[in-house]
Amino acid sequence: MSRTLPEKLDLGDYLQSFSSFFARPKPVAMEGDIHQHYRFVRALGKVEIPEPPQMPELEDRLMRLSKQAVLGLEEIFDFVKMLRYFNRLRALELPEPAGSWIAEIEVPEEVAEIGSYFTDEGELNPEREPELLDIAEALRRNREAIRETLYGMTRSERLRDYLVDQQLHLQNGEETLLVRGGFSSVLKATVVGRSAGGFFYVLPEKVRSLKERESELLSRREAIHWRYAREFSQVLHRWERFLRYLDRQFDRFDHYQARVRFARSRDYEFVLPDKGREVILRDFAHPALENPVPISIDVAKPIVLVTGVNAGGKTMLLKSILSAVWMSKYLLPFRCKASETRIGHYRRIEAIIDDPQSVKNDISTFAGRMLEFSKLFRERDALVGIDEIELGTDADEAASLFRVLLEELRRREMTFVVTTHHKRLASLMAGEEGWSWSPRFTTKSVAVPPIPFCKEASARVTLSRPPSATGSPATSSRKPGSISGRTRSGSTN
Repeated sequence: MSRTLPEKLDLGDYLQSFSSFFARPKPVAMEGDIHQHYRFVRALGKVEIPEPPQMPELEDRLMRLSKQAVLGLEEIFDFVKMLRYFNRLRALELPEPAGSWIAEIEVPEEVAEIGSYFTDEGELNPEREPELLDIAEALRRNREAIRETLYGMTRSERLRDYLVDQQLHLQNGEETLLVRGGFSSVLKATVVGRSAGGFFYVLPEKVRSLKERESELLSRREAIHWRYAREFSQVLHRWERFLRYLDRQFDRFDHYQARVRFARSRDYEFVLPDKGREVILRDFAHPALENPVPISIDVAKPIVLVTGVNAGGKTMLLKSILSAVWMSKYLLPFRCKASETRIGHYRRIEAIIDDPQSVKNDISTFAGRMLEFSKLFRERDALVGIDEIELGTDADEAASLFRVLLEELRRREMTFVVTTHHKRLASLMAGEEGWSWSPRFTTKSVAVPPIPFCKEASARVTLSRPPSATGSPATSSRKPGSISGRTRSGSTN
């Protein structure tokens, strides 16, 4: 199964952390003009935004309202929470253009009136319905009477020999006594359940009348809840289109607030993509790295070739460039020096990173790579990252092939960032217009891989030339600037 682009770029944890700031799950992409979205995000970044309430998807409820269905009070309360949140935003006097946008959302009076019938916990407000207050008081007194009756039985001399303990046990929502077998000779009760030890949870007959009274009170309360749910649903049905509009505005604001709060929590910055084709990164840090070293790089030509040693950071550089463009495309914040960073706009971003070899699909590494290249000929205006372009075939033979492919795709307004171990492709294209070569992460004389076991191995390498058989320095056939090494055992690397 092929991975998504964020997974290929190691942005999975980043997106998971960002998505936790949403009030409800949604894609990270926003519909509409990104420049307008950027203005709202910048404006909201100047104030403290209250955290929105967690909300479920409301499409099913809106569909049922359009068919005049009756929603439950819990379902109606979610609309009330949304209304109350927009009221809080209106009271903040948000900076423009966010303030004008929120002020334009006018809530109909009869919809706003519904909110006054709910408490902060989502229950019907007893102050708006006196009968509910009377029922709540009657239920409280009735439950106290049940508890006192049961506690009185735990102190009864007749039951002492049959009681397992003197506590009340909650079983199936009922407070019960735990007794031993044979209890029926001294106590009339209904068995509610059995314990693991073989004892009986029982409900004495003395509290049956109190339980019936409790059921009657609960039925009256449910009847009142149903009456209000029906009345509220009728009102919401009349304003179903407004609720759909409000739901869309809530999703839009949710996108904004999540970006602002996420950026603030990590000290990230926003970069708005421009109409150019350049990528200029200054002090960029990939969000997947725990202790990143900021990088700066210019991608000013259509094809950038990145070379270097193993574990030198070529792939991470490629992923960093593509990640910055992808995050900027969707207005997601990241760590960089925003005032000096510029990112162009690309219709598509492609990453050819994974090894496509598959026994199940009967395809080799080279054939899989060619298949991925063939798909690029259907695209235009794309940023493409290719890791280890010579993967799966002879590097010298592949150099000419990939040179032709890249030249042809470049004419389709594509920009490429390509990593490779081999210099053959770079030497073929040296000096040609539209190519740039970027040797990365090397010291003055030798690259030191940033992983412990490679550092230890490189420390054992002698960087002088091996002596000849006569003891005099041998004449080297290597090109100037090349490195030959000898281990302690005398073998040449």
